Amino acid sequence: MTNQPKLLDRRTLIAAAGATAALSLAPGCAPIPNRPVVVLGAGLAGLSAALALQDAGLEVRVIEARDRVGGRVLSHRNVPGNPESGGTSFAPGYARLVSACTAYGVGLVDLTPIVPLFFQRDFYLGGERIAADAWATHPRNPFPEPMKKLLPWAYLGAVVGTANPLTTNDAWVDPTNKALDVSLYGWLSAQGWSDELIRMAYDINPGWGDNARDVSTLMVLCALKFQQTQQELARGKAMGYVAQGGNQAIPEAMAKALKNPVELKRQAVAIRADETGAEVRLADGAVIKASHVVSALPTTTLRDVKIDAPLSAAQSEGIGKLGVQTISLMHIVPKSKFWELDGLAASMATDGAVNMVLAEHKGATPDEITSLTVWLRGENARRFDRMKPAEAMAAIVQEIEQLRPAAKGQLEPVTYHSWINDPHSKGDWAVWHPGQVTAYSRALAQPAGRLHFCGEHTAVSNRGMEGAMESGERAALEVLQTA
Repeated sequence: MTNQPKLLDRRTLIAAAGATAALSLAPGCAPIPNRPVVVLGAGLAGLSAALALQDAGLEVRVIEARDRVGGRVLSHRNVPGNPESGGTSFAPGYARLVSACTAYGVGLVDLTPIVPLFFQRDFYLGGERIAADAWATHPRNPFPEPMKKLLPWAYLGAVVGTANPLTTNDAWVDPTNKALDVSLYGWLSAQGWSDELIRMAYDINPGWGDNARDVSTLMVLCALKFQQTQQELARGKAMGYVAQGGNQAIPEAMAKALKNPVELKRQAVAIRADETGAEVRLADGAVIKASHVVSALPTTTLRDVKIDAPLSAAQSEGIGKLGVQTISLMHIVPKSKFWELDGLAASMATDGAVNMVLAEHKGATPDEITSLTVWLRGENARRFDRMKPAEAMAAIVQEIEQLRPAAKGQLEPVTYHSWINDPHSKGDWAVWHPGQVTAYSRALAQPAGRLHFCGEHTAVSNRGMEGAMESGERAALEVLQTA
């Protein structure tokens, strides 16, 4: 399955890459002698900004609190197949990410042969197994005709589809759409969706927030529009990619391209910035004088940094209040092919304590299952996060065994990662609660003196890993345009 991607044509790349082309046209900034640009965070956003600034001739120092680069891109090299706990896969339309892989020598694995296998899973409702082909006639199926054949996790995207009121990827931040900055529950209810339909199609496995009441309709519609765009860009190309050695190989390769190595295990505790300069104070007491500071920190950790800069009221409030996804993932190595013993799908989705168990097909052949990834969201994640990792893994295994007796004694848990308990992220992707898109989306990305902000929560046209890189390019452009 290993290959190099079919590159997008030049027109598509320029359209998707946005600010990249503009960087070469930006007027030179007035750097302060002997002061570098300091970038906080060595995830995709921070590295993207740092490399763009370095390519423009500026000295850059990247400061990272973790002992690794990658941020919320995390590959588990201690598990067969290098499964991911963050940044799981990406499409050919992720122009920046694909371009980075080409530029920095990261090989890609074409997921096309295994994508159909990803959707082969049974549904467990109240502990009852419902085969995919039995769902359409099940008495608890609340979906209207002709949608009854759609499984719960496919319903929302299929129904919204081309009926999405957002016609472009950036329309979610357009003030003319602020009427959609209400809860997804309220929007769907107004269209006649029953509580049970909303629960089945969204709440049992929420993609954003804890449930449909917790997330802005604009956030969900934005994400669905982005997915639709990616599907359109992928036509005639691969259905998806992962990097050889895990997606963490991408930020690792980007970091190696920096002239100054990333400074690991150095945590920022304070930032001062105005129109004349900036500085960063670290937990070890060091103070770094900077020409500019680019913060690629998520709002959840930026809240712990003392900021002395001309933030707007909306910006300051948004940093303190923007939501974040509660999600934890666990990786299991099966000791046997227990799914062949019970004759059921290896993957499953449930309305119980475990949201999903997905088989990872990352072996020598598409049908080889190398590991199982357990997905826990919202309250399910919080329930297990309150336990010690070993206790959580044992409890999760027990939950799976109750549903799949054939799996008893056949599951070897290897690792459990809680993004909420991760002190350097305190959650995963940003979640915009009702009203927050209108209140904060434009403010959070605004520079404050010589302090600039990036991160997927400041992206406009893209989501996830591609959104992180979009935001890094935009922050670099702001620095370069400072006179």
